Amino acid sequence: MKKLCVLLITFVCLPLMAQDNIVDRLEQPVSGQGVITIHQDARLDALLGLVYNPELSRGKKIQTIGYRIQIYAGGNTRYAKEEAQKAAQYVKKNYPEIPVYAEFVAPRWVCRVGDYKTIEEADQVMRMLKKSRNFKEIAILPNQLINITL
Repeated sequence: MKKLCVLLITFVCLPLMAQDNIVDRLEQPVSGQGVITIHQDARLDALLGLVYNPELSRGKKIQTIGYRIQIYAGGNTRYAKEEAQKAAQYVKKNYPEIPVYAEFVAPRWVCRVGDYKTIEEADQVMRMLKKSRNFKEIAILPNQLINITL
């Protein structure tokens, strides 16, 4: 009797408990309609059906392609390194909400600021920085690997 109950529960409840997501629904054959086949990475399957929880993802960062503002580009000297760090310190002090990246990108020292998804956002900040200090070589750089905080 116990085995019968277990089998009955297994065959009745398991199909109801199965994860059904949009991809599974799209790939189900329906008479009178075409057939849909979806080819995707298994990692996307794992993410489908998950509910976004801001508490769990707070502070996490993802990387994507976007825009940064270059406020200094020097040479391969100690002086250029100091100037890049001075530009970085100025932005950190006056605009603490803007991320700053002073680094050596061969063959020169550069200082880049911001992580912007759109060129409009970057342009707005670039104009603000131009007004506040006379940066000689300020420019918006596309196709940069930026960090987005969730």
